[in-house]
Amino acid sequence: MTPKVRNGLLRLIPDDELSRVMDVCEQVRLAPRQVLHHYMLPMEHVYFVESGLVSVAAKVGREKFVEVWLIGSEGLVGAPVILAARGVPLHRRTVQLTGDAWRIRTAEFCELLESLPHLRSVVERYLAVVLAQTSQSGACNSYHSLKQRLARWLLIAQNATGEDEVSLTHGVLAELLGVRRASVTECLEVLQRDGTVVTRRGSVKIQDAAELSKLSCDCFRLIEREYRRHLLPALDTGSRQRSPVSLLAPVGTGEPALVGREPKRPSG
Repeated sequence: MTPKVRNGLLRLIPDDELSRVMDVCEQVRLAPRQVLHHYMLPMEHVYFVESGLVSVAAKVGREKFVEVWLIGSEGLVGAPVILAARGVPLHRRTVQLTGDAWRIRTAEFCELLESLPHLRSVVERYLAVVLAQTSQSGACNSYHSLKQRLARWLLIAQNATGEDEVSLTHGVLAELLGVRRASVTECLEVLQRDGTVVTRRGSVKIQDAAELSKLSCDCFRLIEREYRRHLLPALDTGSRQRSPVSLLAPVGTGEPALVGREPKRPSG
């Protein structure tokens, strides 16, 4: 019997292909600060994230990395192997929030891509989203204010995890955004005064996603649009015969929270 999956990409492939994928998968726990792929070392495994949050960071100094995209239950850690199976990554992939994932050896994953057309199509579509998110994040980091960038980051993290609360310290957020810790603290204090977030020791909770979306730059909406444009077409007659993956699934429903999920509106 094929196990139930929460990962948004696995939910888009037919049951016969999913069964083939599950045959070579193992479920693993993702621990905070665990490095899944090291900079300039071969990718031994790829991961279909079920829960949690993984950041992908580019090297910008001898020991300094800055995040370029996020991966949650909507995505795949290691998608670039479809372009160069034996290549080594120029990015480091680190678990930021604990969770679970389905892990596959890279060699076996590449073999599956050759024999499972729907899986390959979905991964190719997702890779297009990754490229769009990476380029948009780079432009955003060089042009928009920290307040806009932080709002964008929190909204994407909310959609990737399906949770309103992100259990990260100000220091880790500063590291991911490539700024000083004090700058992140100041910005979060402003957002808290505006009523959009609530900060606690070691965590940030989104209080008003609709208002936070207004404070964010347009980059969040552009990334959202790309996810819809590339992955909604995967819900065709070749996809699994079940209820479609909803980009609007509310937090707590058990549905994967995709990048395209619209921010929750306040009640009333």
